Amino acid sequence: MDAQTLFRDGVLAIKEKRDVAEARKLLTQSLRLDPNNEMAWIWLARTISDSEKKLQCLDRALGINPANEQALQLKERLLATNGDAATTLVDAPVQAFSTPKAVKQPSGADQLRIQQFLRQADNLLKDGKVEEAIEQWVRVLDIQVDHEQAMASAVRQLSRLKYVDDAKELVWRALDSGTTVPSIYLTGIDIARHERDDYKADELRDQLARLPTADDEIVSNIVDHYTQNDQNMRAIEILEHALETHGNSQKLLIRMADLQKGAHNDAEARRYYERAARLGMRTKEGKDADRKLMEAAPLLSDSERGSTMLAVREAFGFGVVYVLMGWQDAGLNLVFMGPSRWLGVVISIVGGYLLGTALWSPQQRPLAGWLGGQVPEKKKRNEKPKMDVLNNAAQLGPIEDQTELPILSLPVRVVFGVLGAAILIFAFTLVFDRALDLLTNPVPVRDVPTLMDLIQEME
Repeated sequence: MDAQTLFRDGVLAIKEKRDVAEARKLLTQSLRLDPNNEMAWIWLARTISDSEKKLQCLDRALGINPANEQALQLKERLLATNGDAATTLVDAPVQAFSTPKAVKQPSGADQLRIQQFLRQADNLLKDGKVEEAIEQWVRVLDIQVDHEQAMASAVRQLSRLKYVDDAKELVWRALDSGTTVPSIYLTGIDIARHERDDYKADELRDQLARLPTADDEIVSNIVDHYTQNDQNMRAIEILEHALETHGNSQKLLIRMADLQKGAHNDAEARRYYERAARLGMRTKEGKDADRKLMEAAPLLSDSERGSTMLAVREAFGFGVVYVLMGWQDAGLNLVFMGPSRWLGVVISIVGGYLLGTALWSPQQRPLAGWLGGQVPEKKKRNEKPKMDVLNNAAQLGPIEDQTELPILSLPVRVVFGVLGAAILIFAFTLVFDRALDLLTNPVPVRDVPTLMDLIQEME
């Protein structure tokens, strides 16, 4: 039968047969096909004894036609009879983002009632009495507004029956109560997406990410949503709030580090990689954090510390600089550099080697051992030496691994440094001889021939 026939039969069941149960069934079936029939909602209200549910039906009718006189009169009479306490889900719009109130926790007696209603709902659902089962779940939600099982079941069945508004009202009431049940927020997000209300969906995502009950997977999915929509800064903000309650989540710490790295905040990225690695390297996330930390900050190993060839290669860098200075001093002609300038270049390599040995290569093999160097004291096993350098997030040097090589003593390094600096200064005087001579003995202006003098000489 169509919606109009079911509506007419429902009204006749009330007027002629006085069969309220049959009338309620027919009117409900009619509204399932045509939920915008305001008169069907009014007649359905007449079949319900519960004042709260009766008021819901009247509000539905007024939502379709606010000027419906019958609905207004019935509602006024009902409110006068029950007082201001008669409120419903649709009586006033539920604000999903208002200041949360504490969710009332059910007492022991209420818990027993909840279990009873849930059992009844399961039995009714098995018998195919979906609407009656929904009533039992709603009763549970009247006791505990955010009961997860009852909410999920009620919303699922209401959606199948096309009562999306009813499902929405249940979810919004739980959200307004300050629930911390993640699944209710996810349902609210789905409803907002279905209504194409992106602003509300994003606001619910932001609230969900801040919940201490939201697990890593939920927060990661929210972050994925923002990154896929090119909202990386909002994703970072979400993770900042989430890490306030999930500070020991390696997965979220790595996600934050990856986002910071993508934003070219290398120091921040390394700080989050280091935090994740400190939580342990036995997990997959811990190993991933350690690997990415090494990529972000290279490890300085003993093979590099003890390499004499690396130290010599760095010293040749000084030689290159001095060649360029000598070339400039010789009038940009290598042929005219002369023996003294080339000697200065060679000496600069020696001075660079000594200075480098003092400052950044004090563990060369076998030099450090020959000059009485000592192996630095080992750190305790439970420490992570390669991470200690990152305690200051702004420090961007390489991470130093535990060393087994002797290091030159401070007095020896000071001698090497002073000697190397003195040699470099002497080499500078050799390669920049002409420039220094002009600087110390400038040519008098009067001795410089003018253009007119040159012309006269040519004549």
